[in-house]
Amino acid sequence: MMYRYLVILLMVWLSCSVPIAAAQSLPTFTLDFEGFADNLAINTYAGAVFGDGWRFGDVRSGRYNAPYPGACPDFGGMCAFTLNGNGFARVSGSGSGRIILPPGVVSFGVAVSTSDLVAVTALAADGTVIATASVFANTFTGRLDRVTLTAPTNRTIKTIEISGLRDTWLIDDVEYAVVPTAVRPARVTLAQRIVDVARSGELLTLDLVLENYGRGPMMAATIELPFDETTLVLLDVRTSRVDVWVSEVKPGLITIRTGPLAAERDLVTMTIRFQVRVDAPVGMAIGREARLSYRDGVTEFGRGRSNLPRTVIGLGSELTHWRTPEITIAGQTLTYAAEGFAPGEPVGIWYNPPDGAPPVTVTTVRADGDGRVSGTLSLRDVPSGNVYAGVV
Repeated sequence: MMYRYLVILLMVWLSCSVPIAAAQSLPTFTLDFEGFADNLAINTYAGAVFGDGWRFGDVRSGRYNAPYPGACPDFGGMCAFTLNGNGFARVSGSGSGRIILPPGVVSFGVAVSTSDLVAVTALAADGTVIATASVFANTFTGRLDRVTLTAPTNRTIKTIEISGLRDTWLIDDVEYAVVPTAVRPARVTLAQRIVDVARSGELLTLDLVLENYGRGPMMAATIELPFDETTLVLLDVRTSRVDVWVSEVKPGLITIRTGPLAAERDLVTMTIRFQVRVDAPVGMAIGREARLSYRDGVTEFGRGRSNLPRTVIGLGSELTHWRTPEITIAGQTLTYAAEGFAPGEPVGIWYNPPDGAPPVTVTTVRADGDGRVSGTLSLRDVPSGNVYAGVV
C-alpha cells in the first residue's frame, strides 16, 4: 500500500501581541548607554543603527577620567563626563561617527563632551543636510553641552553625523522623537528549547531564544523562569550578549533582563544549565512556563508567556522531541491540527520524501493566541511513501 510522507516541525517560541495604543503627539526614544560592557561595539540600539567605530564606554573601568579631572591624559585627551550613570558612547579610531535613525524622526538631541570643536549634522534620506549644530570644547567645564536638531516641516531626519578633528569626544543621553504614524509595536517571542526526557543525576540544558519579529524596537524585557527546586539544581546561565543578564535568583525562580532588540528578527539567546537531583522521582514533569514583560515605543506593558515544556524524569536517555498532531486526509488534501504551544510560535512544515531524499519545506506559520496551529496541505505534488506525522 502506498502512502505519503509528512513531518511537521514546531520550534517552541512565545509571542506577545502588542496593540497599538493611542500614540502621544511625539513619542520619544532615549538611549542612555547604561549597563553595557566597556569598549563593546555598538551596532543596533533602541531602533538606531550605529556605523563603524562606535563603542560603549563605562567610566568605572578606570580607563577614563571622570567626572571633572584637572587633566585628561586618557582617551586621546578627552575627559569622560557622563549623565545619569556611568555609561556613554564614543567613536574609536576616528573623528567621525554616523547614526542611522528609524523612519519618521523629526528631532534629535544629544549631550556632548569634547576637547575640540565638534559638528553635529542631520541629513534627510536623500542625503540633504537639513540641520546642523556645533559644540565647542568643554572638557574643563564640568558639564556636557546638549544640542537638539529639528527637521523642517514635512521633513524627517534619517542620518546623524558627529565629527571632530580627533576622536576626543563622547556622547550621552541621546533622545529622538518620532511622528506618531512612524511608531510601530514590537512583537516578541520567547522559545524554550529543552529535551523531552531527562535522567536522574544528569545535566539538563535549557535554551531560551528571545526574538523581536515586530516592526518596532523593543526597549527592554524581563523574563521570569520558574523551576522545580526539589528536582533541579541551578548550575549557571550563559547569554549571547552582555546586555542580557540574570538580575535575580530566588528559590525556584530565575529573573533575566535584557537590553533593546531591534525590529524585524533581532534576537538574543540564553543557555541555562541544571542538574537533575539523583532522588528525582521517575515520571515527574519538570517543565515550567516562563513569563515575559517588555516595553517598546507603543506600550509600556507588553506581556506574554512561553510554551509549557513537556520534560519529564525518565529511566532512559532517549530524547523523543515528538509532538504528534491530528491529521485527516480527504481526497488530495491533508489537514493537520495541534495545540499546546506558545502564542505566536513559528511552525515550520515540511515533508520527507521516500528513499531517504532530503526534506522538502512547505511553509512556515505561527500558532494562534491560544497556542494552536492548523492548516492544509495539497498532496497532489507530494511523492508517494509511508504516511507519517510528527512534531519536533
